Amino acid sequence: MDEKLNGIKNLLIQKSSTKQQIAKLTREVFELFKKELKSVQEDLAPKMLTEAPLVEIKYYDKGDLEVHLKFSGDTLVMMLHTNIFDFDSTHIIHKNQYILEDEMRSFCGMIQIYNFLSDSLKYNREGDLGYLIGRIFINKDKHFFIEGKRPLSFLYHDISSCKIEQDTIKKIVMESMNYCLNFDLLAPPIDMVNYISVEQKNMMSFSSGVPTGKRLGFQINDFSDEK
Repeated sequence: MDEKLNGIKNLLIQKSSTKQQIAKLTREVFELFKKELKSVQEDLAPKMLTEAPLVEIKYYDKGDLEVHLKFSGDTLVMMLHTNIFDFDSTHIIHKNQYILEDEMRSFCGMIQIYNFLSDSLKYNREGDLGYLIGRIFINKDKHFFIEGKRPLSFLYHDISSCKIEQDTIKKIVMESMNYCLNFDLLAPPIDMVNYISVEQKNMMSFSSGVPTGKRLGFQINDFSDEK
């Protein structure tokens, strides 16, 4: 029994302590992203007032786990996950020499980046879908990698060489905003929206808009990834 208890103690010291360290670090990184999004709003909003007054730039702090940056018809939503993750044994991260040298390096906190239509949030259209741009995984050494859309997944794929710094955070925000702005809303084929139910009609009236998403049209869940 003492041997079992000793094993549990060692796991708590090694694994659980490392996870707590990563959770704290990921929260700190999330706060840095919040500051960067706020900085973007403070920089862009005055320029829009004089050069494009109809374009609204607005920052929304939604608490410890969520932050929004609205820029015209798009809203960038960043969400902090409270748990720590490892990866399946077949995941490419486990072939990285940096990870092989210390298995604790594969444990990561996660920050998710989504693109929502601003009207989806404004009118609380609960059927609308956001589009995942990327998942940022951060380990105990403040190294990270991103799974998601290009160019983020291309620029930041190697956890051994990518480290969270202020300049990196700025670049991730800029690339995410650029992705949103170049990912346009497409009208669905008319044959796919020939009919709506009374429930759908009532929901449209209640939420002041048609439930939609950039590649979904009217509640169409089958789309091709063009990015």
